[in-house]
Amino acid sequence: MSFPELNESPRQTAQRAHWAKRWLREIFLEDLGLKILAFLISLALWWGVTGQRTPTTIRVPRVPLNFRLPNDTEISNETRADVEVALTGSKRQLDTINVRDLTVNVDVSDLKPGEHNVQLTTERVAMGLPDGVRFGDIQPNNVLLKLEPRVEREIEVEVRHTGNPAEGYELLSINAVPDKVKVRGPASHIDALVKVPTEIVSLDGRKESFTQEQTAIEIADKKVDLIDTAVSVRVEIEERHVDKTYTNVAVQAAQDAPEDSSRTATVTLNGPRSMLDKLRAEDFKLALGASEDGSTTPRLILPAEMEGHVELRSYKLSGFFR
Repeated sequence: MSFPELNESPRQTAQRAHWAKRWLREIFLEDLGLKILAFLISLALWWGVTGQRTPTTIRVPRVPLNFRLPNDTEISNETRADVEVALTGSKRQLDTINVRDLTVNVDVSDLKPGEHNVQLTTERVAMGLPDGVRFGDIQPNNVLLKLEPRVEREIEVEVRHTGNPAEGYELLSINAVPDKVKVRGPASHIDALVKVPTEIVSLDGRKESFTQEQTAIEIADKKVDLIDTAVSVRVEIEERHVDKTYTNVAVQAAQDAPEDSSRTATVTLNGPRSMLDKLRAEDFKLALGASEDGSTTPRLILPAEMEGHVELRSYKLSGFFR
């Protein structure tokens, strides 16, 4: 106790105690609600700052795998498409990442063709993460790869079609132009290809020939890449051919020789029904020429519009020369 305190009267001591109580009341009790609010705000700010900096780990599922391969090499087996990755960093840094943009890039450019069980270690994997964020555990942490040489080859095109031409018409031919396309892929997959199919071409109700441009090539094997992706398809359709027999058809003995009307023939022709129904025996002739070996060579002399559409099936001569 100091000397001034020894000389204080009881009244002075009481006053000193009163002011001390008042001072403590002002500190702790006056505006108590505002003081509590200020304390809570300060606490929240402190937690926000320190919490954003505290390292946090999140797990991101279904992150796509991408492989950096050796030159002229392909993956021939079906591999995993994605993995689950653990990322560690501050909450602020992790919040800046769009997980849909993440890719696990695996460098296997040092491997030779063959089967390899590749471990997804930090030495092989890169993810291009922001500063302060690192990847850790990857599940599964290995992937089986079968590497093969990449080859390129021309493969014959198979035109797929469905339906039938209109009644009375028939398909004569259907061809792709070009008839081969270039493909590229793992050697074993390319070797397995005999033909490559087109998309389906419909013939339903067709009465005329047509060309379908830009017909897509469709290959089910996802390991095979198309260099030529489309072809033109030429479809030849014609009216169905029938046989029809004609009698008393004039015979011409030799080319440009005068016609001898006393000699005729019975002739069977093959051609489109509508054409043969319009053709009469007097509309055409049978020309008989001699070949180098002395045999007789028959030839039809037809109306111009029927040339190339009607052919001779058989003939039988009748009548005599005068």
